[in-house]
Parts: sequence; structure tokens; C-alpha cells
Amino acid sequence: MSNLHIMPSQFEEEDFYRLNEVLSAQSQEDRPMTGSQFMASLGIDPETEEQSI
Repeated sequence: MSNLHIMPSQFEEEDFYRLNEVLSAQSQEDRPMTGSQFMASLGIDPETEEQSI
């Protein structure tokens, strides 16, 4: 627990499931894209629905 920079007393009071979710979070580069980000990567503007291909 000292490697996580959490005091044992604070660790016992934390929500285990939330703490596990935070500790297993992916880096921003590894996160899945949103639908609008995916469409933008294909050259489709989701606001105007126009293709720039």
C-alpha cells in the first residue's frame, strides 16, 4: 500500500470497486475512441455529415 501512496487507514475506508477501477485504468492512448473521434479519423465530419475523402 505504501507503493500506492495510500495510508492503511485511508485504504480501509476507500470503496474497493472504485479503487480497482482507477488502478486498472488505461492510458489515454490505449482508450477506445468515441464515435465522433472514429468518424473524424475516417475523414467524416460528424457535425456536417460531409465526407472529406
